[in-house]
Amino acid sequence: MTADVSPSAEAASRTADASLRGGGIVTSTLTADWLLTADLAPDTTDVLAPLYAAAAEGMLSLPHCGACGLALELEQRVCDGCDAATVVWRPVEPAGAVHSVTVVHRREPGLVLAEGPYPVADVELASGHRLVLAPVEPGTPAPAIGDPVSIGFRRLGDVAVPGFAVPSRPDQHRPDQRRPDQHRPERPARPSPEAPS
Repeated sequence: MTADVSPSAEAASRTADASLRGGGIVTSTLTADWLLTADLAPDTTDVLAPLYAAAAEGMLSLPHCGACGLALELEQRVCDGCDAATVVWRPVEPAGAVHSVTVVHRREPGLVLAEGPYPVADVELASGHRLVLAPVEPGTPAPAIGDPVSIGFRRLGDVAVPGFAVPSRPDQHRPDQRRPDQHRPERPARPSPEAPS
């Protein structure tokens, strides 16, 4: 399935792709989501309204303690560091590293549009926040733990929601994956145990 992309989003996507190759950030937003139906769009008037308002502008804004500045969980009301109950939303750098990842194989006809397995990553942002995200683009391979990712936005109905993007580096491969020109080294044969005398 291909997503419909508006001319401005297409230009932003090309810019984002170029930025990723240089290690930058992603700020593109697709006009139709590849993963979920529009019926699953979040409510933009609840406690996460500042997140969705910033995402609509192509920015990632997350909650911090108004007293000490500590990064807070999305719906956290009281700071773990100083017990203050003042929450302020601030723009954060849309970049981080994969803390954990899983590949989802389950499909929910009528809700999940993906035609095959897709990764979901727990991303630790440079700001100290952690978000569980699906990829911005369909067909994104599962990143490895520790891989750098950038944050972009998917459009779910009329709402921009954060997602992750993996920088494309054709020369980079994971240590556990061999290139086609690499061969597994031969292991020396184990000596057979000698029979007890």
